[in-house]
Amino acid sequence: MIKKIFLFALIVFAFKGCTKDDICPEGTATTAKLVITFNDIANPVNEKKVNVLSVKTDYEDSVEVISLTETGEIAIPLSTTSDTTKYQFIKTTYTSTDTITNTDRVMFVYQRRIGYVNRACGFNTEYFNLEPVLEPEGNDNWIQEIIVKRDTVNDENSAHITMLH
Repeated sequence: MIKKIFLFALIVFAFKGCTKDDICPEGTATTAKLVITFNDIANPVNEKKVNVLSVKTDYEDSVEVISLTETGEIAIPLSTTSDTTKYQFIKTTYTSTDTITNTDRVMFVYQRRIGYVNRACGFNTEYFNLEPVLEPEGNDNWIQEIIVKRDTVNDENSAHITMLH
């Protein structure tokens, strides 16, 4: 009988230690990714998918962030510790005789606002005054123009940027 009371008390104290803030609920606002759509340079309102796209960080230790085929929209993270993030956007085209790879470098410049969510979720970062800078390569850029649709990145509900190619 004493063992049962002890076990019951132990269980009560174990669950009493957990609070609502110990688990980050799904749907809680966390740091949003930058949503990019790809449209046709000849008709900017029409989507134009990229056949084979890889996105890598453009730093000394380059890391592949995404690699997709036939995509019209991607979501990539921005740095939470810096006011800039650099990426390489690599488009690969296959022909019957050759593989053509074209790399464009884009730097995203922004300001950050860090906010406390709660104990379980920690902090999130909101980016504002977003400005993309395409490194010019003359006629070799596959990305022809970048249009900022929303300069604040605080959700992933719609595109922040459209890249025309």
